[in-house]
Amino acid sequence: MIINQNLDVIKDTYGLDEGKTMVSENVIRCLRQGKSTSYYDKKNRYVEVTAPVISEEKAVTGVMLASVSMDTVLDGIRMLRAQGGAVLIVVFLVVLSLGILVAGWFVRPLGRITASIENVTEGYESEWLHVGTFSETGQLSDAFNKMLGRLKQLNDSREEFVSNVSHELKTPLTSMKVLADSLLAQENVPIELYQEFMGDIAKEIDRENDIISDLLTLVKMDKTVQGLNIRQININELLEAILKRLKPIADKKKIEVVLESFRPVSAEIDEMKLTLAISNLVENAIKYNRDEGWVRVSLNADHKYFYVKVMDSGIGIPEEDQAHIFERFYRVDKSHSREIGGTGLGLAIARNAVIMHRGSIKVYSSKGEGTTFTVRIPLTYAA
Repeated sequence: MIINQNLDVIKDTYGLDEGKTMVSENVIRCLRQGKSTSYYDKKNRYVEVTAPVISEEKAVTGVMLASVSMDTVLDGIRMLRAQGGAVLIVVFLVVLSLGILVAGWFVRPLGRITASIENVTEGYESEWLHVGTFSETGQLSDAFNKMLGRLKQLNDSREEFVSNVSHELKTPLTSMKVLADSLLAQENVPIELYQEFMGDIAKEIDRENDIISDLLTLVKMDKTVQGLNIRQININELLEAILKRLKPIADKKKIEVVLESFRPVSAEIDEMKLTLAISNLVENAIKYNRDEGWVRVSLNADHKYFYVKVMDSGIGIPEEDQAHIFERFYRVDKSHSREIGGTGLGLAIARNAVIMHRGSIKVYSSKGEGTTFTVRIPLTYAA
C-alpha cells in the first residue's frame, strides 16, 4: 500500500484499507528519515518493509508499505522444493540415459578390439580390425593390425621352417634307407660295392649331423639374443685364426686365400658368434669357387664401425636369388649344394650373428663373376 505525508492510505493492493489512517512506527521513521525499514513480527509471523516515495524535488512525499505472512512464504518455498525435486529427478534420468547411450557408443569399438585380442590369445585367427570411430580407437586398431600381421608372418615362417626341417632331415634318411635296402636285397655283395655303399651312407650321416648342428646353432641364437658374451677382441687376429683353420679346405681345391688388413682393429664383440658368421662366409666362398680360384678377405675401420669384406672368384649368385639367400634352407643351386654338402643354413646363421651385434650384411654378385659379402659391425657394442 501507499501512504501519504498525513499517514492516509491512498492506495491498497486489495482495496481494503484505502482512506484509512496508518499509524506505524516504521512508516513514521521512513517519512522522517527518508530511509527504508524492515520489521519481522515473530508473534504474528509476518514481515513488514517500508520504502520512501521521493518527488522530483527529492522530498519525501509518502511511504510504500509491503507486508507478507511468513506462512505464505514458507508454503511457496515448499512448493518450489517439491517442483524443483521433480525437475531434478527428470534431469537426472535424462542425463543418465544420455550417459548410458554415449558410454555404449564409446565402449562398442573397445569391445570389438577386446574380442579380437581374446580370439588371438585363444589361438584363433582374427580378421583385420577397422575401428576408426575415434582417433584413439583408430590408433588401437592400427596397432592391433600391425601386431596381427607380425604374428601371421611369424606363424607362416614357423610353418615353413618346420616343413623345411622335416624335408631336410628326411632326405638323408631316405637315401640311407635306399642304400641299405639295396645291400640287403643282394646276396654275396662284392666287398668293393659294400664299401662304396657304406661310404655313401657315412656321407649321408655326416650330412644329417651337419643339418642338426646348424639347426641347434640357429635355435641357440634365437633364444640367447640377450646372452652375448661381449669382450674387447683383436679383429685382425680373429680373421687370421679363421683363415688358418679353413686353409686345408682351400688347399684341396687349390684356392688362394688372402687377408688384407688396412689397419689394426679392436672391437667389442662376441668372439664365438662372429667367428661363426665370418667362417660361414669364407667357407662358402671356398666351396662355391672354381678350382685354382681365389678368396680375398679385407678388414678396415672408421671412427664408428669396422668392415669385413669376403670376395671370391666363384660361380656368382643370380640377381633373382640374392634377396633370398639369407633365408633358412634356401639354396641357389640345390644339386650343386648337395654335392658339396651345404645345409642351406650357413648364411642364415651368419646374418643372425651379425644382426645380434647391431650390424649389417650385404651381398654384391653377378652370375659367373664372383660374389662379395660386406659385413659392418659397430666398434662399440650397444645393448
